[in-house]
Amino acid sequence: MLISNLDTPAVVIDLDVMDQNLLRMSEYCRNHQINLRPHTKSHKIPELAKKQIENGAVGITVAKIGEAEVMLNAGITDILIAYPIVGVEKTKRLAGISDRADVTVSLDSEEAARGISAAASRQGTTVGILVEMDVGFGRCGLVNENDVLRLAQKISLLPGLEFRGLMFFPGHFVVSSEQRSTLRVQVNDQLDRTLEAFERADLPVATVSGGSTPTGYESGLFRGVTEVRPGMYIFNDRNMVGIGAASVKDCALSVLVTVVSNSVSGRAIIDGGSKTFSSDRYLAGDRKGFGILKEDAAAVLEQFSEEHGHLNIQHSDRSYLVGDRLTIIPNHVCSTVNMHDEIYGVRNDHVETVWQVSGRGKVR
Repeated sequence: MLISNLDTPAVVIDLDVMDQNLLRMSEYCRNHQINLRPHTKSHKIPELAKKQIENGAVGITVAKIGEAEVMLNAGITDILIAYPIVGVEKTKRLAGISDRADVTVSLDSEEAARGISAAASRQGTTVGILVEMDVGFGRCGLVNENDVLRLAQKISLLPGLEFRGLMFFPGHFVVSSEQRSTLRVQVNDQLDRTLEAFERADLPVATVSGGSTPTGYESGLFRGVTEVRPGMYIFNDRNMVGIGAASVKDCALSVLVTVVSNSVSGRAIIDGGSKTFSSDRYLAGDRKGFGILKEDAAAVLEQFSEEHGHLNIQHSDRSYLVGDRLTIIPNHVCSTVNMHDEIYGVRNDHVETVWQVSGRGKVR
């Protein structure tokens, strides 16, 4: 099938660019002796998770039990659930998964640990645990190294649990490289204090799991990190370009759209809105707009309705006709992919493969 035969809106992946992204991250991790455990939230497709493993990943990361079940049912058996699992039903499902796979969960509370312990004990299985540290993002995790140690010591005594190490997410590193360098000093100080506390307590830390796509190629600069969990690197997006973590040529994913109206002066309307792209904002520069229009740098995707994308073409020399097909790199690939049932792998002008987004909507 030719790309021109695809109905729009459609999410398309440049296979050559994606393959290069996979190879580059794999080579970086191998050269720095860091395990690669990519976060599959960016694609939610078992076939792509397997491709990441073929490219050197030791396993995968997911956020929810439902995503883990999708990946496990596809035959992937080394899974980190980077999310605290809380509640009787969820911990029961977790214990069931751990019977079939090597599963690790991150958490930051004794309550979550005890819930998982009870479910694992009933199932007669073992769940690995990473204690999450908050290194500045302010979402989940413990800040004080003594609190981290105390929780790890309690986990070590609970039946059905195996303390495996520490996890952190530098989510606040979606900034310039200079700012990331400054923030990294603070994170490394915290990592040093925490690892020293564990050493004094004679509690081994087998894994220190960190990283993200913005810090992917800086992973070797974090103290003690043994594995990283980048997600967006497989595709990249406008936000990654904006902070210098990728270039436009590294962006494998774009959304193919059609101009459906040009009746308003200075504006062209495309057939993709917030239900195609999501409304995730741009995190760099002027923080305006919702994507990069590859065919016209002067046009600005400045607004979304649910099903309409509003292109401001006042400063463009290009003519926009109803029926024109355009390609847009979105602000954030993860939420864009999660809007679609399938995405298309393309090479040159041909569609080579169609992937079902099997993990989309798995919020439990």
